[in-house]
Amino acid sequence: MWDSHYVMNVILPFLPPYSEIVELETTPKQPAVGAVDLDGDGVLEMVGAFYWRGENYIIVLKCFYGTWQVVNVMKGKGYGITYFGAAPFTSPSKNNLIVGWQVASHWSDLSVYEWADSGLQDVIVGNRYYSMIDVEDMGEKDGISEVALWKHDTGVAYRVEVFRWSGTEFELAVDVYPDYFKKVERYYKNVLKEQDSTTYWYYLADAQIKRGKYEEALTSIEKALSFDYPYPGEEELLTLKKELKKLRNQSDSYEPFVNKGDIDLSSIQYITSEKERDPQLEKALIKEFEYTDEGKARYYYNKVDLDGDGNPETFVYLVGPYFCGTGGCSAAIFKEQDGDYSLLTRFSVVNNPVIISDAKTNGYKDIIMNVYGGGIEPFFARLTYNGITYPGNPSVQPKVEPGTKLEGVAIVADDLGESSGIELKQHNGS
Repeated sequence: MWDSHYVMNVILPFLPPYSEIVELETTPKQPAVGAVDLDGDGVLEMVGAFYWRGENYIIVLKCFYGTWQVVNVMKGKGYGITYFGAAPFTSPSKNNLIVGWQVASHWSDLSVYEWADSGLQDVIVGNRYYSMIDVEDMGEKDGISEVALWKHDTGVAYRVEVFRWSGTEFELAVDVYPDYFKKVERYYKNVLKEQDSTTYWYYLADAQIKRGKYEEALTSIEKALSFDYPYPGEEELLTLKKELKKLRNQSDSYEPFVNKGDIDLSSIQYITSEKERDPQLEKALIKEFEYTDEGKARYYYNKVDLDGDGNPETFVYLVGPYFCGTGGCSAAIFKEQDGDYSLLTRFSVVNNPVIISDAKTNGYKDIIMNVYGGGIEPFFARLTYNGITYPGNPSVQPKVEPGTKLEGVAIVADDLGESSGIELKQHNGS
């Protein structure tokens, strides 16, 4: 494969006098040139962008019988180029030339060129503005690339959308959101480490919603609402919060608790567990429980902010012969930092769902567990944080007082007969 300097040296003799190859503002700077098969014949063309008489141009060279010849020269847009690359965007059998034409300090205009008999043709009608761009085959790899456009809002906040080519136009590629928005979520978490802002909390919530992480999104929205002037506005955030509560209570949920023992459970919101496997969490579970793959086991988990610091803890419920007995199954709470999990509390004889109360003790939310089985008279136990950990055995903890109205959420609210959870697997090197 030819390197960029070789391609540039081939292209230079074909450029008009006093023209210059465009340099991309990368680190280090790179010339906007490349060798790519644009027409799908298996032979690479040479493409480059050059600046001449105040205008940007693209040139395409093709080799005929060992001699390079110009087959297309086309005027571009803007005053610079921020992106110059190629990917199969309209068809898996050939590449498209993808160019970001700089039109303002924070804005570029996207062009996606397809080779036709008359040369390069932009499949995008009109303008498609963006500030940053990712081009890759996202989600299930099908040989077709999607494009993520980051559109500048304020500060270092961007509104992100992912598109693919439908055959006639751009369309939103919502099926790849759970995959791609991992990156967006990480971006805003890192931004928030440097600057606490209602805007960044809102955009973090947006990324979490697009990943289906509704409970974490609710926590982020609460953070956004805590500012004097919440972004994008208090009414909009409250509406979004209401819609999220409906979403998190959909499908595969446990039958709600019935009020019993003069305990009012009518205000409890139910949340099913996360569906995405977490290999790092699995390694932590296997290490903590010394699990050696003895029998089939599965786990259910939810992220929940117990201490209100904006970094949710992970509650895990484990099911299988290794973890369960007549009184319930094992569970654990982990703290997470930079992808590593450390144990906060390990529980025995737990039944799902588990209520995370709005009430706090020593800065952490109280946990309410439904204790039954093993010959014990059923009751709701209140587990309170002692400054270091929670008690591990709910069956010996104080009962929730009669007449109490519990406020909060019930996590791991899965029907275990219908929801298969996530299989707990041994990992090499774990």
